[in-house]
Amino acid sequence: MQTQTRRNLLLALVFLAGCAASQVPWVPPADAQAGAGTPRWDYHCMQPQWGPGESSTKATIAQLKLLGLQGWELVTVHESTYCLKRPLR
Repeated sequence: MQTQTRRNLLLALVFLAGCAASQVPWVPPADAQAGAGTPRWDYHCMQPQWGPGESSTKATIAQLKLLGLQGWELVTVHESTYCLKRPLR
């Protein structure tokens, strides 16, 4: 064999030996998302309720403030449905 070919072969063998000896674990994508650093969420959707003579805006704000004190965070509003999330306990 020529010197250049031997050198390339030796480099390839060293590279493959390094790859085989590495300690980096392979984690499937589904398991990677379930790690400790990935938050999991609890979800709650509600339609605000108010009584006769009560302002719908004030009642909605009061209900959202109460949920906020419980750790809920507003995510989206669709028509009259409010969806919230909080870290899973």
